[in-house]
Amino acid sequence: MKFPAFALAASLFLPACSLFHSDETNPHFGKVTGTVSWRDRVELNPNAELIVSLEDVTRQDVRPVLVGMAEDTWPGSSPVSFEVSFDRRVVAEDRHYRVRAVVKQDGETVLASRHGVPVLTFGHSDRADLELHRVGGP
Repeated sequence: MKFPAFALAASLFLPACSLFHSDETNPHFGKVTGTVSWRDRVELNPNAELIVSLEDVTRQDVRPVLVGMAEDTWPGSSPVSFEVSFDRRVVAEDRHYRVRAVVKQDGETVLASRHGVPVLTFGHSDRADLELHRVGGP
């Protein structure tokens, strides 16, 4: 009786593995591309990190559900190109998705998008151009 339980657990877990490893030859592979820019003068250290998130924001009463994420150390100067990979099987045409971004430095968020950019469904494309703004500080 242990084998059927293991087989059931494996069948539930293995499809999720594709969320973490995809390539362009995988028909379930999708990507959202775009640029991140900022006008605020912010001196970024070499340990600064750009994080771009693709989120399901359909339900307003709960936190957004993370669908994909891309991280880049030392984003450099504005604008910066990004590519967020995701599994197409988790995207539904009747749901709303957005892309947003933050720049963190020494564990603190120094730049962030004020609003997410809608993507993928309801006529929105798979491209997003984000503008970041300074968070706190002078």
